[in-house]
Amino acid sequence: MPAHLTDAPALVCAEARLRFDEIVEGLQGIPPESPLWASVRISRLCLVVRGWRFYYMIDDETLRVTAVREK
Repeated sequence: MPAHLTDAPALVCAEARLRFDEIVEGLQGIPPESPLWASVRISRLCLVVRGWRFYYMIDDETLRVTAVREK
């Protein structure tokens, strides 16, 4: 687990992982030519779980958490 994820409690990280899995599953159904991909690749995205913010980016086929902060 990346070091910045250890800042959040284990239960929060586990819930975030489940949500990220759902996000990835949903993205798999979007065609590569969709305009969504151009936007997603340049955006800093945020998932909020129980007051913790997980900032992430998607490049190529990788979802990468870049920072974790408590609200």
